Amino acid sequence: MINIADIGRDIEKLAGGLNLPVFAHYKDYIKKGRSFEENLLEMLREQTVLADNERVKRRIRYSGFPYVKNLDTFDSSPDIYPQLNCDEFNELKTCRFIEEKANVVAIGPPGVGKTHIALAMGYEAIKLGYSVRFKTATVLINEMKEATSEKSLVKYAKTLNRCQLLIIDEVGYLPQDITSAGFLFQIISARYETASTVFTTNYEFSKWAQFIEDGDGRVVSALVSRIAHHAIVLNMNSPRSWRLEHARSRAGSAK
Repeated sequence: MINIADIGRDIEKLAGGLNLPVFAHYKDYIKKGRSFEENLLEMLREQTVLADNERVKRRIRYSGFPYVKNLDTFDSSPDIYPQLNCDEFNELKTCRFIEEKANVVAIGPPGVGKTHIALAMGYEAIKLGYSVRFKTATVLINEMKEATSEKSLVKYAKTLNRCQLLIIDEVGYLPQDITSAGFLFQIISARYETASTVFTTNYEFSKWAQFIEDGDGRVVSALVSRIAHHAIVLNMNSPRSWRLEHARSRAGSAK
């Protein structure tokens, strides 16, 4: 005689071993009145959703995001960003620029939400299955210096450039000498027309020479020309600070 309890335990054990938690807890998903096929389909759907969520979490951990942001919580209204092209901004959510191997450059003063935008684009890319890495410019350069001293720079650069979207945050926040600029150039040159990079910076391209110590300007010119070619430029110069407005909004809600 078939022992239903034994079968249930076997299902739970086998499903657990296969990392199928929905099937391991099948009793929670089976509904009376549904056919076997309907119950199976519903469980497969739930398992797929769970697997997708876990996949996104793993990719976020791999990406190095300091925190997660999304585009839905960003107010891109014209009264805050009068010079922002809303059509281009809204198009970013599709991540079509990654398929086109295009760059995105968010330019504006501190506090206007450039990092928020960059992280939100990265999050959208992860949800769509793209591999993403996040680095501040300072961390990227320091890691490349360490890799050079350990004679592993080529390996480091190859590992980094395998990602489909690289985010380099805070370009220009600290002055860079010619050696540091050379490290940036290696990454940017390797990804030129082969993979997408998102940059955030306080400086318009014409002012990059202000934070890169480059005597004759050749390195700055090479950097800018490769970044700007095929780039979507988000002009985020704003009369208001997004960060300050957000803080005020939260303070008002608390009241």
